Amino acid sequence: MKNKFYITIFSLFLNLCYFNQLFAEEFTFQVSEIEITNNGNIYKGIKRGDIITNNGIKLISDNFKYQKKINQLEAFGNVKLIDTINDIIIDADNIVYLKDEEKIFTVGKTKIIIEKKYTINGSNIILLRDKLLLSSLKQTMISDKINNLYNLNEFEYSINKEILKGKNVEIITNYLEQDSNEYFFETAFIDLKNNKFLSKDVKAKFNKSLFGDKENDPRLNAATAYGDEFNTYFEQGIFTSCKKNDKCPPWKIKSKKIRHDKIKKQIIYKDAWLEIYDFPVAYFPKFFHPDPSVTRQSGFLKPALGSSGNLGSSIYTPYFHVMSDDRDITVKPRIFGADKFVLQNEFRQKSKNSLSVVDFSFAKGHDSSLDDKKDNRTHFFLKSFVDLNLEKFLTSTLDIQFEKVSNDNYLKLFNLTSPLIDGDNDVLESIVKLELESEDYYFTTSLEQYETLAGLNNDRYQHVLPNYNFIKDFNIQNINGSFNFNTSGSNTLTSTNNLATVISNDLQFNSYNKYFDTGIKSNYGISIKNINTLGKKSTSYKNSAHSNLMTSYIFNTSLPLMKNNEKSINFFIPKLSFKFNPHNVKNNNTLERKIDINNIYNHNRLALDNSLEGGDSLTIGFDFKKNKITSTNDIKEIEDFLELKMATVFRNEEESSIPQNSTLNKKKSNIFGQLNYKVNNIFSMNYDFSIKDDLNTIEYSSLDTIFDFHNFRTQFNFLQERGVLGNADVLENKTKYNFDDTNSLSFSTRRNRNLNLTEYYDLIYQYKNDCLIAGIQYKKKFYNDADIKPVEELFFSITLIPLATFSPDKMILK
Repeated sequence: MKNKFYITIFSLFLNLCYFNQLFAEEFTFQVSEIEITNNGNIYKGIKRGDIITNNGIKLISDNFKYQKKINQLEAFGNVKLIDTINDIIIDADNIVYLKDEEKIFTVGKTKIIIEKKYTINGSNIILLRDKLLLSSLKQTMISDKINNLYNLNEFEYSINKEILKGKNVEIITNYLEQDSNEYFFETAFIDLKNNKFLSKDVKAKFNKSLFGDKENDPRLNAATAYGDEFNTYFEQGIFTSCKKNDKCPPWKIKSKKIRHDKIKKQIIYKDAWLEIYDFPVAYFPKFFHPDPSVTRQSGFLKPALGSSGNLGSSIYTPYFHVMSDDRDITVKPRIFGADKFVLQNEFRQKSKNSLSVVDFSFAKGHDSSLDDKKDNRTHFFLKSFVDLNLEKFLTSTLDIQFEKVSNDNYLKLFNLTSPLIDGDNDVLESIVKLELESEDYYFTTSLEQYETLAGLNNDRYQHVLPNYNFIKDFNIQNINGSFNFNTSGSNTLTSTNNLATVISNDLQFNSYNKYFDTGIKSNYGISIKNINTLGKKSTSYKNSAHSNLMTSYIFNTSLPLMKNNEKSINFFIPKLSFKFNPHNVKNNNTLERKIDINNIYNHNRLALDNSLEGGDSLTIGFDFKKNKITSTNDIKEIEDFLELKMATVFRNEEESSIPQNSTLNKKKSNIFGQLNYKVNNIFSMNYDFSIKDDLNTIEYSSLDTIFDFHNFRTQFNFLQERGVLGNADVLENKTKYNFDDTNSLSFSTRRNRNLNLTEYYDLIYQYKNDCLIAGIQYKKKFYNDADIKPVEELFFSITLIPLATFSPDKMILK
């Protein structure tokens, strides 16, 4: 009792004297209040303070308890421990420090920062300070400076060696971004310093947009995995990118060993089976493909097997080769039977301000059954774009294009494809073009050559040397309208020695719209054209220099009317357009010019370069439009329903200089019109027509109808031209039925009714999901041209997404 009294008096004495520093051998207490009991064995501190050890530890807490006999310090309440020697900071609810064992363990929520490199969030974590070893049996999250996140059920971490061991490990790379990847390991041994790891029961889940399709779930499972900063190895691995569901994936690759070469950026498979719906379809002793980070890498592209009635069976094995950072080439050999082959190559070079693509090929072993007995065939296409980046221009570019083939049907016969071959190369174009655009004007000039493949040798070439065009828009103060000045010229050589030189200068004024109180809207335009020509053996121009000045005037007026009711909005716009040209003009009656309701009111509706439309004319027409008003939940929606446009042209007398097939040369032209009718979301119709002035003959009809109901869609296109407008009669149909989200059947055909001949049939069945496309295609073509014969073909194709969708062509030209 007496001893207890002395202890209390001593404790009170210390408080009254405000001792702020007390030494207890290995600990220094910097506190405002302290209580010492149990014969100086127990120290208790309150009101927050600092405790400093003799081995580099500083501990800050609201309260503490130090037991001197066992050399144990307990801190609780907003505890922060700073290890100045090992650069470790610990924040926790409670911390216990066993000084003799150099063992620190936390109780409750804990955050640890190690060397400002790693942040650990967890609970009940143990630090063996002499071994620099951290561990916990609780769920722990570790993050690093490069945004990798490690989630572990339990872990052990060596601070010196930077080695992390754990169970049920989840690793998320780049976890602060959307394109993160996830890896799951039952157990893992990770060397963070040397970027090595060893794990068991691996499940890798890559980000959904890894291959450009957010519907994919790319993932890889393996029995074991190990690797370093250069390679990652997966034993007994299974890879797929298909969307994850309860069913088996449409495709997967099973491999005894998968290696990710991070230097070459390749994923390499050894002893691999490709399985489609769990059925093995192909075995590969070894193959590789670029990893998802690659945009271009040397390697084989998707091969293909083909069959053609003209050429026979073939195998296609393209190879893409990276020559340097700015150059690459695709070699595309196609091998047929009987010593027949074609070798096509695409070379690309890209710099900061230019892009050049060269496509060339060599074919051997094919003889035409008709007039062409040449054994070898070639083609050479070039396209180059250069950004000149001239200071005084918004854009300044140079385009170079060259096209040449050794045989007229070569490209069609071998069905060669590339970014430079558009599929319709009946006319080859070789052009050098300079284009300049500033804030004040636009200028372009070019040298051009055109070769018509079906033409005779003496008239298959046309040269334009040179061609130029200059355009400038401007306004003049206090004039109610805008001006456009355009000058253009060309020097054209055809049929070997027929030369025509033309320079055209155009000044056009268009007034702004004027509105009257009656609702009438009007405007007018004036066009002045100066044509300068010189011909040499030309059928169009005289052999001596000739200059002509002409003008044309146009006045447009309309009266927009509108009528509304509860169910519809109706528009009716009657239109008048008067044109007048008092000059003699060039005879262009043999030119082909199409007039329709969309261009009939234009000032230069005949698109003439060397003249203006002659004579005077009056264009009369109207636009009618009816919109439906529907209400859903008190929300009104306006939908297109019916639209009808019609117009015709009247003249005092016939104008022989105007192109005959436009019918504007007659006193009363054809009646041009357009009817758009949308019954509902199921059926719609668009009809363009041209009717003779006697209303007895429809000379032009273009009818497009669409029927779209649930999973069924069919579209008919009918085109008929008669009289001076042409001689065409074609009916085309495209039909598609979707059985469900993945299965569809489509059919298309085209029939030439003039020849009573069906040009082709296409019947395609397709199965498609997020990662696999399989199809059967039947094609029958009745085309016949020299060595291209009518063919009947059956194709089967299967595409694995994304393994078979990599294209260097798209990569370099995007």
